[in-house]
Amino acid sequence: MKRLWFALTAAVVLTTWAVPAFAQWGEETSGNNLRVRIGAFFPSKSISRNEANTWFAAGVDYVLKRDVAISEGYAADMGLSVDYYGSGEVYNVPVLLNYWGKVGSGLSYTAGVGVGFSKRPVSGDTKTGFAYSIGVGYDFTIGQAGGTQLFLDVRYNGLTGTDSEHNGFAVYLGARF
Repeated sequence: MKRLWFALTAAVVLTTWAVPAFAQWGEETSGNNLRVRIGAFFPSKSISRNEANTWFAAGVDYVLKRDVAISEGYAADMGLSVDYYGSGEVYNVPVLLNYWGKVGSGLSYTAGVGVGFSKRPVSGDTKTGFAYSIGVGYDFTIGQAGGTQLFLDVRYNGLTGTDSEHNGFAVYLGARF
């Protein structure tokens, strides 16, 4: 549990350090910079599924730079995310730098790399490794223009150094603020 709090504290410190640095890079972002997600993670290895077939998953994204790439019907943002997925005493907390691409029809994709702080099944030892995520999503608005902005994401999350015990698919429902 101490490692989890250490990981979360490290993520907050990293975010606090990185946000002012990116604020000086280009124009400031405006509106809908915070994204909150909740969902389910489905581990791919049987040793992890022995813990539970479905793990709790949640995450927070913060957009640091909007429109890092723009073309006809396409835009992309860059930012940080902190996630948690786990079951019982087994978990992973990845802190990632992300690239979010958006296509005009509401389809989107994401790719992220960073560091993950985990606790392994069976052995119970804690590990730190290279974390990554890749996924697709769909954005939709409820209500009139500027209403509640929701999104649905499907991602593959991975972590090196744990024999793929923290790899698998996640499904999230989230909102932008």
